[in-house]
Amino acid sequence: MQSYVRISLIFLTLAASMGLILRLMQSGFPLMNYKYLLHTHSHVALIGWVYNGAFIIISNLLQVENSKAFKRLFWITQLSIIGMLLSFPFLGYGAISIAFSTLYVFCSYYLVILIFKYTSNKSRSASARFLRWGGIYLIASSAGPFALGYFMANDMGDSNWYNISIYWFLHFLYNGFFLFVVFAHLTRENHPKGKSIFVLMNASLILLFGLSTLWTDPPAFIYLISGIAAMLQIMAFILLIRNKSVNLINSFTKWLFRLSIAAYGLKLIFQLVGCTHSVQQFINDTVPYSVIGFIHLVMLGFFTLLLLSYFFNNQLIGLTNISKLGSWLLIIGIVLSEVLLFGQAALIQLSIPWLTDFFPTLTAVSSLMPLGILLLTFSSFGNHTVSPSLKQ
Repeated sequence: MQSYVRISLIFLTLAASMGLILRLMQSGFPLMNYKYLLHTHSHVALIGWVYNGAFIIISNLLQVENSKAFKRLFWITQLSIIGMLLSFPFLGYGAISIAFSTLYVFCSYYLVILIFKYTSNKSRSASARFLRWGGIYLIASSAGPFALGYFMANDMGDSNWYNISIYWFLHFLYNGFFLFVVFAHLTRENHPKGKSIFVLMNASLILLFGLSTLWTDPPAFIYLISGIAAMLQIMAFILLIRNKSVNLINSFTKWLFRLSIAAYGLKLIFQLVGCTHSVQQFINDTVPYSVIGFIHLVMLGFFTLLLLSYFFNNQLIGLTNISKLGSWLLIIGIVLSEVLLFGQAALIQLSIPWLTDFFPTLTAVSSLMPLGILLLTFSSFGNHTVSPSLKQ
């Protein structure tokens, strides 16, 4: 399992490095095709890091570390990620990159089959229900990329439907699959409110997609159902944090975990306030800052820090001076970049003079993240004690 973590961290390092290059290009350095690199950055971050991290959690929850089917699936998935990494920067959405993306989609389908197979004898537990429904939402998310292909083939790349397809993919991938895998982990130890949390989260998921369509100024009832869904998720969160469900081995791991949970709490608040027309207008006026800030809050502040706490807690990354330094550089980079992104959005909305050297400043701050991740990756190759049950 350590090899899986190392590979995931390498992909995270590459994704963060590409993010830094994107920042440099926004600062006036035309290094390559921005749109192509953006596609590469998002695919490697989502699949190479967060999806791989979810795969590791699933393997551990189902206790299938030695399953040949899971091993083969993992390595084939890595082939698809490498293919996307080597094709998207130069071809964008071309035949080769689409072929590797399709390979990933079919790998994800097979993962769902395995989840249902290995949870067949405990399907009534909250953790198994989260895994199963997370798998269903993973399949649902794939409708987004397939729809994108149709819209691109019919010259509808500038249509609302094209953008809605992207939001569909992201919503069901990270609010559905990723988040449900995390909740499967957090409710695995017979959480006293596990089933109630599952009912609330599952009831909210489809309704919450309405939040991703509010930028189109839909009818008022879409705002209402989005607000209801946001409230249901807040209720589930309250039930979750009122009962301790995760045993953490040291103070540093607890700190990472608490930071990730705090980021998730901010996500829930933003979701709720985002269900109002005035806040949606603010978002529409500040898309390059507020939307990217929100996505990074979820992907970096919540998922990434939670995955790191999970890896540290299971001794899949050794807790050394290097790994702690890397973690702190990453955390500082995340916090400062979020302050800059949301701060710039607020300045624009208040008609206050903007930070004129915003992108160079953001680039400097963002450089802390790939540096920190590189140290974490380097540390993962060091010698340290690993729990026998997690060795591979």
